Amino acid sequence: MTIRFRPPRVNIPQPSSIRPGSTPGHAPASPSPIKSPPGGLQNQRAPWSTDGFDGQVRNPASSRRPELAGTLAEQRVPVEQAMGPALASGKHSTTAAQVLDLKAPLSHPDAPQFQKAFTALGMSEAKTTEVWSDILHGVNRQEQIRADVKASRLTPSSLDKPRPDTSNPYYEKVAHELGPHLRIEEGQGPLALWSGGYDVSKHAQLKGYSTLESTPAGRALSGLEIYKDPKAVTPMWNHLSEEFVRQNPQGPAHAFMRTHDPKSVLYRQELQTLAPDRPVVFHPLVGDKLQDLQAVRPDKTLGPDSAFTNEAEARKALKDHLSQSGSESFAAQSMKLL
Repeated sequence: MTIRFRPPRVNIPQPSSIRPGSTPGHAPASPSPIKSPPGGLQNQRAPWSTDGFDGQVRNPASSRRPELAGTLAEQRVPVEQAMGPALASGKHSTTAAQVLDLKAPLSHPDAPQFQKAFTALGMSEAKTTEVWSDILHGVNRQEQIRADVKASRLTPSSLDKPRPDTSNPYYEKVAHELGPHLRIEEGQGPLALWSGGYDVSKHAQLKGYSTLESTPAGRALSGLEIYKDPKAVTPMWNHLSEEFVRQNPQGPAHAFMRTHDPKSVLYRQELQTLAPDRPVVFHPLVGDKLQDLQAVRPDKTLGPDSAFTNEAEARKALKDHLSQSGSESFAAQSMKLL
């Protein structure tokens, strides 16, 4: 299926960190508000965010939401992803739960932290137990899906060969239940989607944008490993990402992309969930590490940020830069296939 994005060309107000005159590595002297788009909600760039990668980020959690202090839902930038190392290595985690006891979900080592965080967010203890149980059942269901898909691939093709059921109602329910806690908090930057590795999410957060991981539920869940195989957990995040878009329908959406992958969640789910008339601003990035990430501008130069209101133009700018620079990065190798 061909995916086409033709959002109207509009003047997109940008966070102060990407306006002319900003300097990478230095936070602005004072936050600059983002003007609301017609019919949209007002967002402000977080006064505690920074453009730099070499200094400590001030954490205002105790003053902004003191009830979250000491929990995984506490505000912090950038939000680290607990299961990131296992995903990056492609190996099972040795520190996450190796088995799941579905009859006793609260026996899981991450259960106390989950309950503490979501109780602080206003969820009842009974509801936290229910949602946590659904998460573990979702992991178990995902393992079964993977086994069924693997078995199907080993079965000879035929006209009446059944397709394996890949639905996971547990993860769908979890996303719905956590929906209210996936909303961007008052005073935070505009919605940001991303693709190309978790450093891209951290980059967007440091620029003052709000990603899924920086929402209250996202912060809490990012601190959990849950299961030895993180690939059984990532589909939950796919459902959460769709709900994240639904819960934040106002204003332009920003898409940060280090590579163009039509099979990514960004393209297959998140962008498809946006309202057809919602403006989308694309930010193509290059760089192998967080501190090296830079934006590709329309004139093919690099800078702290850039903005394209057309997906095809952003994709072409990214591909052209990678080709002309002779980059051998993962993004460059991926783009050669397109």
